[in-house]
Amino acid sequence: MELTFSITELSNLTGKTRPSIYKYLKAYNDCQYDDLPYSFIQLFNLMEKENVTRKEIIEYCEKNFGGVDEDIKVNEIVNLIKSNKSKIDLDNLKKIIEEEIKK
Repeated sequence: MELTFSITELSNLTGKTRPSIYKYLKAYNDCQYDDLPYSFIQLFNLMEKENVTRKEIIEYCEKNFGGVDEDIKVNEIVNLIKSNKSKIDLDNLKKIIEEEIKK
C-alpha cells in the first residue's frame, strides 16, 4: 500500500506509536488481519480507495481514534462477552464479526 501520510502523521492521528504503525502496516500488507485492531483494517481499506482525500482520512481518524486506545475498547468488549457468555450466542456473534471484517 502506498501511503498518503507519513508514519509520524499516522501515529499522531491515531494515537499509536510509530513502531505500532509499522507493525500494523506489515500485518495489513501480509493479510494478517487477526493481528490488527479492526479500526486499522478500516483505516487502511479507506486509504487504499482510489479517490479518497486526506480530509476523509483525517475525519475517519478523528472519529475512530479520538484519544481512546483501541486496546482498551477491545478489552472492554472481551470482558463484556466473558461476563455474559451464557446470555450470548457466541457462534452468531463470531459470524457477525467475520462479516464485518469482510466489508
